[in-house]
Amino acid sequence: MDAVYEAVVQARRRGEGAVLVTVVAVQGATAARVGAKMLVRRNGDRVGTIAGGALERAARERARQFGATQHSGLVHYTTTADDRALEGEPAGVTPVAHVSLFFDLVGHSHYAFLFGGGHVGQAMARQLGLLPYYVTMIDRWTEYPDAVEGADRVIIAEYDTALDDEPVPPGSFFFVATSTHEYDYVALRHIMAAGWEPAYVGMVGSTRKAEGHTARLREELGDGAPWEALYCPVGLDVGGPTPEEIAVSVAAEMQAVRYGKAGHRHMRRGSA
Repeated sequence: MDAVYEAVVQARRRGEGAVLVTVVAVQGATAARVGAKMLVRRNGDRVGTIAGGALERAARERARQFGATQHSGLVHYTTTADDRALEGEPAGVTPVAHVSLFFDLVGHSHYAFLFGGGHVGQAMARQLGLLPYYVTMIDRWTEYPDAVEGADRVIIAEYDTALDDEPVPPGSFFFVATSTHEYDYVALRHIMAAGWEPAYVGMVGSTRKAEGHTARLREELGDGAPWEALYCPVGLDVGGPTPEEIAVSVAAEMQAVRYGKAGHRHMRRGSA
């Protein structure tokens, strides 16, 4: 059991999506015992066991579904003599046991990846640190600090390869504010071409810069990129030129996207 708890702590620290499966009720003949736990990672790997056999196979698959939808929940299973585990109490089935499992989402409900750790990026980390985001700061400078206020972790990597070896949760939020226009483009292109299914991609810059980068991206990526997620220029039109004020504007826009709120005046279009 200690290994399961240690894996839970590691998953939270790394921002890794995982689901903790716990046996909460048992009736009948089964290897499952109340209180048994198993952690299932996003890729299906597990730590610990709840019973083995069909029940555990079904639980691992269900855990991956809960992880993908970012939800927790209780599921009741009926097991049979021919080693099947069926959800609910299906008609015409002779049960051997009934087992209830609770699937508990471990980690964070929303993920934010900040490309560029300068003044604006750091202000964004501080702002998002007050909200329910797991914040990852990414910068290419090899001497960049290994800790930033508000960020859960810092990654030193080139912008065109960052996160390539990591599972990026669908529906994540991305923000680009690097040290140069060209690095901004490199980071933006990487995000838009990676197939990460972002909920939001924002880049700091003027309307002229936004139009230039967007035209270049469309020429290179075509219609398949997630254009509906792109907010460029970024932020709600609330005013303020300082890094802190920009961070408030962008964080507010991210919240509007999270909650599906319309009617706000966005910088990217000059309208709602």
